[in-house]
Amino acid sequence: MQLKPGTTLQGGKYKIERVLGQGGFGITYLAVQTGLNRRVAVKEFFMKEHCNRDAGTRHVSVPSIGSRELVERFRQKFLKEAQTIAAFDHPNIVRIHDIFEENGTAYYVMENIDGGALSDQHLPMSESVAVDYIRQVGKALAYIHSQNVLHLDVKPSNILLRRNGDAVLIDFGISKRYDDGGSQTSSTPAGISKGYAPIEQYNQGLQTFSPATDVYSLGATLYKLVTGETPPEASIVYEDGLPAKPNGVSVSVWKAIESAMQPRRKDRPQTVSAFLQLLDNEVAQPVKEETVVVAKVERPAPTTPKPAVSQQTTPKEDIAEADDVLTRLYDDMVYVEGGTFTMGATTEQGSDADDDEKPPHQVTLSSFYICKHEVTQEEWEAVMGSNQACWKGKRLPMESVSWNECQTFISKLNSITGKQYRLPTEAEWEYAARGGNRSNGYKYSGSNTLSNVAWYGDNSGIITHEVMTKSPNELGLYDMSGNVREWCSDWDDGEYYAISPSNNPKGPSSGAYRVKRGGSWAEPARCCRVSYRDFSAPSYRDSLLGFRLVL
Repeated sequence: MQLKPGTTLQGGKYKIERVLGQGGFGITYLAVQTGLNRRVAVKEFFMKEHCNRDAGTRHVSVPSIGSRELVERFRQKFLKEAQTIAAFDHPNIVRIHDIFEENGTAYYVMENIDGGALSDQHLPMSESVAVDYIRQVGKALAYIHSQNVLHLDVKPSNILLRRNGDAVLIDFGISKRYDDGGSQTSSTPAGISKGYAPIEQYNQGLQTFSPATDVYSLGATLYKLVTGETPPEASIVYEDGLPAKPNGVSVSVWKAIESAMQPRRKDRPQTVSAFLQLLDNEVAQPVKEETVVVAKVERPAPTTPKPAVSQQTTPKEDIAEADDVLTRLYDDMVYVEGGTFTMGATTEQGSDADDDEKPPHQVTLSSFYICKHEVTQEEWEAVMGSNQACWKGKRLPMESVSWNECQTFISKLNSITGKQYRLPTEAEWEYAARGGNRSNGYKYSGSNTLSNVAWYGDNSGIITHEVMTKSPNELGLYDMSGNVREWCSDWDDGEYYAISPSNNPKGPSSGAYRVKRGGSWAEPARCCRVSYRDFSAPSYRDSLLGFRLVL
């Protein structure tokens, strides 16, 4: 079925030496370009399940009449793939030298890359080497994205190495061209590489695309390189999140992987460049748990926290310290006068608004109290006696906590204080984020200029920051855009806004996921808007996610 060694193509221009590999749609040969005496790779279109090679000839035929239309469609796609790659000019994308039709089929000739694939390397590899490869491939992806093309099959076996160590992206067989609005302009069928394809690629009816799909696959490729394990399938990531950070993988690299492999496309870095910036945070230098890596920005709040409790303090002193922390927590509650507001995709949200933010609808709320800041690590420790946050610091927001763990914290806190703290409803959270009845109609919580009020992907340095170090909103509330996302009490339902009660809505009566609000230290501006919605399983936790209390 394969061309024999010594077979020539294009009138002797190329001479086949041996087969390099065969897939469902083609056969790749090592060949010599005789006029230049250089080795090249020749890819022949050959659909394994539908094509035959006539006995004793080089001619490819399609015996089944029913298959001929299908084979011809894919042959044209094969030629279009070659033309697409040939138009690229980037050192980390395979170079196409020639395209031609012969023997009843089609061929393209490309550079021979003889350093093997990343999938053939000894894994796991060192972070510095892995990240260098990812940066090279990332530059290639950023280049093709600038040409409105998505690769859609980034994985270690599609990344080859030149002898000088350069990484080269190959196999554009399922790539898609899209317009500036994200709409598909080519009809290539989607392909699924399990563990590397995000969940949207399983939706065969998907008609809109963005670079964030390739960002997921690039993050999954980094996962494979630094762990040696195949990434979990998209459905598992969607339901359960990624596994805990493995030993030997630095915090900075793992957080970059987590950010890239967010199940929902809009929650990932929206460009490859944004993802690569996450890797610039001192790669392969694990953050020591006792080190507080925060920007030293003076707090605008008048209250100064007490020094950390030392190891020499007595139990009585520990109790007094905890009591003081919880007293300050109560003092930091802000009164929010009830009122009526429009919830969801209001006009200032513009084209950033998602479908689950629609329709905008009127909601009336009773008065409540909400904490001016996210729950801090010193407050968590005062109640729970432990701290699983990724970045340690008394006044850093508590993160890496699940919705269920928040409920345990609240139950213990209420038992200690005699209060009735709880998570805000989604409507309460948005009303407060908008500034309540003092709202100025900002896109973000407290401003239309996000950097004034939020630590987010463009200014955080890819770490959390002490609470209350940015400007507050109209109610004196801090960090409702950025720093960490915040759990709400509601179950999630993307269609709930269409049927939501107008008075004190509390969300659906049941569900599989709980609502999260606000943006985080690792996310783009659109995720920090006051109407932006997200959800996760109640058991899910990551370093982007914390909470805030109401009374």
